[in-house]
Amino acid sequence: TEPATQPRLATDRWLLWLVPMLPLAWMTRQYAMGTIYYGEYLHWTGVQSARVLLLTLAVTPLVRLLPRAAAVRWLLRRRRDLGLVTFAFALAHTAAYLIRKSDLALIASEATNADLLTGWIAFLVFIALALTSNDASVRALGRNWRSLHKSVYTAAVLTYLHWVLTAFDPTTGYMHFAMLAILLLARLRRPRGASA
Repeated sequence: TEPATQPRLATDRWLLWLVPMLPLAWMTRQYAMGTIYYGEYLHWTGVQSARVLLLTLAVTPLVRLLPRAAAVRWLLRRRRDLGLVTFAFALAHTAAYLIRKSDLALIASEATNADLLTGWIAFLVFIALALTSNDASVRALGRNWRSLHKSVYTAAVLTYLHWVLTAFDPTTGYMHFAMLAILLLARLRRPRGASA
């Protein structure tokens, strides 16, 4: 069954990338043409990144809850890809901000404010995670790879703080923050029978 499984996994990977990248390409084109405003594009890319991040973090609790579910096993196999999709939206979000400001002094001064500082730190962590989300990095880093990728939880907290601090209405940001808290608690809770 192994030879047949590999092409299917490759197809799954292409589909996983195609589904979110098509709307991202469409929204980017709309923004470039002036059909949607800067604030709309910035908000949309940020929300998409935050939501895919939430899905990525939900994989481990879902595996513990539904270990035999085919959809959950599929998510587990594609977790690194989900992380890269998260980064793709975050990259578009950050690029839009940098192009809009286009003044290094202004960008640097704004980066010291808590609302943007949280976003910048999260983005730097995402860069490190994206660059090491490959088999070569797993082999090269060994046990350190897992330790590095646990920093996604720190990045997640900072991401939702960034959302709450920058939003005109932070209600939705708080709701996602609450979902993150639930996932973190589920992650910390050991399943029955698990060894220390």
